[in-house]
Amino acid sequence: MRRTKLLFIGALVGSLAASSVLAASGDACLQNNRIWSWRMVNSRTLVVTDVNYRPFTVHLTGGCVGLTNSITALAFRTWTDLGCLRRGDTVSFREPTLGRMSCFVTDVQPGVPSQAQAN
Repeated sequence: MRRTKLLFIGALVGSLAASSVLAASGDACLQNNRIWSWRMVNSRTLVVTDVNYRPFTVHLTGGCVGLTNSITALAFRTWTDLGCLRRGDTVSFREPTLGRMSCFVTDVQPGVPSQAQAN
């Protein structure tokens, strides 16, 4: 019993230390279940804001046909609902004339894109 408690405490301390290291490294994480709003920059770039009002730039593949049309909802699909949005995850939407469409995430970066990246 004592060994189990020590193992549990060790795992807890290790995970706390690892989370502080990851937070200090500046790796920002856009979680699927914490997305607040989004706006389109162009057919391959979205600016997504989380519930803490932190902006993220999400770059998409070129197959996002109709993304700049009047889209009212996006669905972000990650491997887990608590995981960070990353390369290979999908963004689904319903295009008014083509129906359900989806495209893949190629990159997620914290912050908004510069003017050169937006064009």
